[in-house]
Amino acid sequence: MPPRVLPSTVAEDDFGGYRSLFENAVEGIYRTTPAGRYLDANPALARIYGYDGPAELMAALTDIAHDLYVNPADRDRFREILERDSVVRNFEARVYGKNRDIIWIAENARAVRGSDGRLLCYEGTVQDITERKRAEESLRLAAAVFETVGEAIVVTDARRHVVAVNAAFERMTGWNGAEVIGQPCDLFAIEMIGFAEMNEVWRLATTSGLWSGESWARRKDGDPFPIALALSAIAGEESGADRYVLLVRDITSHRRDEQRIRFHASHDSLTKLVNRRTVMESLADCLERAERGGERLAVLYLDVNRFKDINDSFGHAVGDELLRQVASRLKACVRASDIIGRLGGDEFVVVLPSVADHSTAEVCVSKVLYAFAEPFVINELELFSSTSIGVALFPDDAENAESLLSRADAAMYHAKRNGHAFSCFDADMDRQVADRVNLENDLRHALADGQFSLAFQPKVDFHKGCIVGAEALIRWRHPERGQVSPALFIPVAERAGLIGAIDDWVLGQACDQMAQWRAMGLDIPAISVNLSPAQFHDGRLKDKVKAALARAHLPTHLLELEITETMMASDVDRAIEILSQLTALGIKVSLDDFGTGYSSLAYLKLFPVSALKIDRTFVDDLPDDAKDGAIIASVVALARNLGFAVIAEGVETQGQADFLAEQGCAVMQGYLFSRPVDADAFAHLLAHGLPGLKPRWS
Repeated sequence: MPPRVLPSTVAEDDFGGYRSLFENAVEGIYRTTPAGRYLDANPALARIYGYDGPAELMAALTDIAHDLYVNPADRDRFREILERDSVVRNFEARVYGKNRDIIWIAENARAVRGSDGRLLCYEGTVQDITERKRAEESLRLAAAVFETVGEAIVVTDARRHVVAVNAAFERMTGWNGAEVIGQPCDLFAIEMIGFAEMNEVWRLATTSGLWSGESWARRKDGDPFPIALALSAIAGEESGADRYVLLVRDITSHRRDEQRIRFHASHDSLTKLVNRRTVMESLADCLERAERGGERLAVLYLDVNRFKDINDSFGHAVGDELLRQVASRLKACVRASDIIGRLGGDEFVVVLPSVADHSTAEVCVSKVLYAFAEPFVINELELFSSTSIGVALFPDDAENAESLLSRADAAMYHAKRNGHAFSCFDADMDRQVADRVNLENDLRHALADGQFSLAFQPKVDFHKGCIVGAEALIRWRHPERGQVSPALFIPVAERAGLIGAIDDWVLGQACDQMAQWRAMGLDIPAISVNLSPAQFHDGRLKDKVKAALARAHLPTHLLELEITETMMASDVDRAIEILSQLTALGIKVSLDDFGTGYSSLAYLKLFPVSALKIDRTFVDDLPDDAKDGAIIASVVALARNLGFAVIAEGVETQGQADFLAEQGCAVMQGYLFSRPVDADAFAHLLAHGLPGLKPRWS
């Protein structure tokens, strides 16, 4: 009800019978002069404004417009209405309480005039409407959220009939609000996964207050879509729920993202075939089923012949397309129940469940060989490439996934070495496997027996004519085999899980050797150490680097680390994190074999590396190959613009060096300057310089 206005005259005695009502009223009652000074106020008004009593209020508020009103203009409007209409009803304004807190009030007032029409005073009543205003603001905010939130909101009554929906619901489902208000909520055909009846979900929400989970809804056009649903029960005054609120989020894109992530985790990014991990998991499952059913199973191990030549000759884009076309042709050769995957590089595998014998597998082999007989057409080039295939059978040749794949691998190498299109595994091939096992065993002893050493290949500044760094390279001299090429033993070490220990030795030995050179009084440049993928992704890499430097008492700027693009391609975010940890120590990192991997240039600006190392495949044909020259110029410009140093490796001729220098690549490495040399020989080079290397400043 609106506040009441008491009849009044100016004289105090005229309050008469109203005095008791004035003193005990719940509403604030006042009289003021037209100029804005209180003539009288009741205790309720003092309470509303936070004063101890009317006397304190009247003493404090001598200028109502400025002492009381938050916006004095509100008081001016209040007076304008009174003077014009002689009465004000429900005038809302913000005023200050005693402690300067803001209070919302609603006033009813009238102008009191004498018999001659002269304005004598204002009198009126005041209600505190602060809580109402807060509630209204909350409602406005809730309404704004209701309409602007991205999730669909559906409100139902206790009978689960729709009473309100928001705009997001209309956009999400295609239903207009007017079409669904009053309709049962199951109009949207929400089908709960894992529940036979929607009633069970409503019951759970009613008893616990909330149910959440993933479901399916159906749009107006009948199209189903996945949703995340939160169903809240709003309790009424009596037992049970008075309202239900459904918060619905369309998770179609989230599901797509999940599927994409699962696909990338289980498939090769280039060919879209399943990757090695998935092949091994699927093969293990197939072997279990074959064993239970008493069936045979065949594994075909394929290698694409001449792939490296094609890749080197025509570039990685052509090589990548060749692998994609190989994958496409292989898929056309197998049954729906067969498994085909890429193991890495140019190696593929086909798993054939339920085969009778070798002849059944050879039918698939024949299809593959026939598919490879046709040329591969890439960028108007006709390229011919055959394949070498190894076949191994379960349970004839092996009884577990690793052994079966290994023996198919051995059969493939036998076919390749002997110029055959394919070979089936036999016992003689075990000798070849044994050779690799022996090499692996020798590797295990090599580290303990001190058979490894380091060689150092200088990096030179072609302009300054001086050594500015070196790359540490591992060498293995076997007591019986003699010098074993890293190209032979590094893959074996990686396959055997020995590469981590070897990498740790190289890192520690390089630091120890630098400490020895420093003790000799040599002014040494930074020495770079290559990181293998296993070492790069080892969670202890930062600690190992710190320990190696601390043991040798080396400053961090003397150690550089070289990584390849492919190390970072599998997990870019993790790679950036690892690189950031290393650079925070003061370690410089260079990107080796730049241009040969599959990393995106979009990520390059994110990698905290200090240098790009141009792969020798782009240097070999300089200065005659115009395309390689253009690539070199582009890489140098890219490095300069990104603030990276640039190094060219594999420099063997004066013409190559001159061309690189002209393009702005001054730091080089290669046989033109020096082969890798042992520690003593490198110390001599540091002391006396490289023969024939002189400054070439123009």
